[in-house]
Amino acid sequence: MENNKSLYTLFLMEICEGFSFYGIGAILTLFMVQFLNLNLSFALLIYGVYSGLVYITTLIGGHLCDNYIGSRKIINIGSIIMTLGLFLLSYDASLTQPLTPLHSSFLFNYPEIILIFSLMFTIIGAGFLRIGIASIVPEIYELKDKIESNFTLLNMALNIGMISASLILGIIVGETLNLYKYGFFILGISLVILIVIYNLFRNKYLVNLKGEIVGLKPIINKIPKKINENIKLSKIEKNHIKLIIIIQIIALIFFIGFEVIDSTLMFFAKDYVIKSVTVFNITPEMIKFIEPLGVIIFSPIILTYFNRKKDENNSLILKIILGICALLITYIIFFSLAIMADGGIKNINIIFIIIMELIRSTAEILVLPIILSLISEFAPKKYLSRLMGLFYCCLAGSYTLSGVMAGFYPDKNSGIIHYLFGIIPVTDFKTFSLIFIIMYIILLILILISKNKIKKLMQ
Repeated sequence: MENNKSLYTLFLMEICEGFSFYGIGAILTLFMVQFLNLNLSFALLIYGVYSGLVYITTLIGGHLCDNYIGSRKIINIGSIIMTLGLFLLSYDASLTQPLTPLHSSFLFNYPEIILIFSLMFTIIGAGFLRIGIASIVPEIYELKDKIESNFTLLNMALNIGMISASLILGIIVGETLNLYKYGFFILGISLVILIVIYNLFRNKYLVNLKGEIVGLKPIINKIPKKINENIKLSKIEKNHIKLIIIIQIIALIFFIGFEVIDSTLMFFAKDYVIKSVTVFNITPEMIKFIEPLGVIIFSPIILTYFNRKKDENNSLILKIILGICALLITYIIFFSLAIMADGGIKNINIIFIIIMELIRSTAEILVLPIILSLISEFAPKKYLSRLMGLFYCCLAGSYTLSGVMAGFYPDKNSGIIHYLFGIIPVTDFKTFSLIFIIMYIILLILILISKNKIKKLMQ
């Protein structure tokens, strides 16, 4: 029963984390474009680098957590620092709008300096908080199937937070410049709630099956010296490390396109899509609630289906392949919308966006939790935190590269033409979407060719 209460506590914390972290994604780019008057491509690049650095700091946070302070302290440190960053963003948005021309690099005026410092706080805090919560799950739940199912449930909690943020910010902020300060302030308040929940219930509910409080000591202090010494890896362990590296490379490529859609779709919807469904008006920020809603709806169905599979190794590979297929289908639908947008149609039905995002949600369910559980299952114990950190570095690379790739989004208001590899001009939405269609077709072919080799590494 205590473990159920542990899950409830973590679930509530993840909702608050998802609300704040993904809420930033809902309004930060719009804030930079509309308030600071940054070029869209530059703003998308900043957001991609910001998101990538969050996952780089998880590696630093993981090192501190495992070797010095433990997960309990890293959660508090991360949430407090991130809260300060969000309140600083709120202050930035409360300043007088700088009267600057459209620009593609920092002018380093006062609002932009505040933006840089606030993002630094948010990056460090978000990275520490995320690794703290992720590292506490294996300490509470020792069984592998429990770890996988709980990672899936906590991913649902993140998406509940994302939906709530998208809806609330869409209603409160919309596209009104003087309301961004309230949006960032609300995101900060959600972390204050997380801090309160965590400190009220951590001693009582965040315990393992033996009733012991988890996260008090660094993991390195719990490993016997004999295990912590430089012991040679067996052939099986070496194969498992190879497996994890291969899967993480796949994840890196997968999440590039996944995040590009996430960061650019609301701008596409703003210019080319009818915003209403019957009498309900949808703002660009609200577009972001559709994908996490799909995660919440489809997670129990997909989890139940694959739990019935007897061949776990086949199930892992199949999930990843299906996840890539789902993302490929998303881009194929986007390609059909691109043809309409390039043809001058500006009243595309929003039902196409809804279908795209629901399909993309299944891609997330099939790939993200499976990779986290796969690392927990196959990583040699003494390398677990480092391989988990490597995964977050892959995510950092994905987010950063997605910012670069999102910069190819054909913003016809700027009149700037971007060249892929310095050769191929990306002047329309068809070319933009084709880049990712070709990328995922190649990735799928490579996985199918090496499928049997991947299975052997799992043995």
